[in-house]
Amino acid sequence: MKKVLVLILVLFSFQSIAQNNGFGFRLGDLSGLTYKKYMGSKALEISLGRTHVFYGNHWYNERFEGWYKDKKYYYDDMHYIAFDKGVGALGLQVHYLFQKPINGTSSSTGSLDWYFGIGGQINFHSYRYVYEYKVNGLWYQSRDRVTNIDLGADGVIGLEYKFSQPFSIFIDATLFMEIFDDPFLPWGQGGIGARYNF
Repeated sequence: MKKVLVLILVLFSFQSIAQNNGFGFRLGDLSGLTYKKYMGSKALEISLGRTHVFYGNHWYNERFEGWYKDKKYYYDDMHYIAFDKGVGALGLQVHYLFQKPINGTSSSTGSLDWYFGIGGQINFHSYRYVYEYKVNGLWYQSRDRVTNIDLGADGVIGLEYKFSQPFSIFIDATLFMEIFDDPFLPWGQGGIGARYNF
C-alpha cells in the first residue's frame, strides 16, 4: 500500500510541475533550439541557433559597401563578386515575457495565449567577401575575412497554442535594435516553432 501511495504522490508531483518547461526548435531569425520556463503569467525564453538563414545573400551584399569604406583601401577601381559564409552566423536571444490568455480559446483540446516582452540578443557573423580590385592598371582578386558581432536590445510579441498533450506551437515577431556595433540600427525578425512541455 505504501508503494502505491508513493507512486501516486510522485505522479501527482510530476503533474504539478508539468508544463513549467518547454524545449523545442524554431525556424526564422534565428533558427535553432529554444527553451521556455513558464512562471505563471510570466516566462523566460532562451533561443540559440543560426541567424539570417532565410535572408539569402541580401543581408551580406547590403553591408559590403559599408565594410569596404571602413577598410579605406581606395583602390583605383573595385568590383564586388560574392561572399562565402564560412562559419556562418550564430545568435543567442533571451526574452522576459508576459503571457496573456485569449478569452474563449481554452478548451479540452488546448488553449491560446498571446505574449509580449523585452530582452536582448548577441549575434556573431563570420564570412569572407570576394572582390576584385585594380591597382596601376592591373586587376587582382581578394578574399577578406569579416568577423562581425552585433549586440542589442529587442521587443517581442507572439502567439502560443498549447495542446492538451504536452506540446505547444508558437509564432512571434521581434524588433531588434543594435547597441554595438551599429548603434540604433533596427532589424525586423520573426519565427515559428514547437516545443515539448514538461
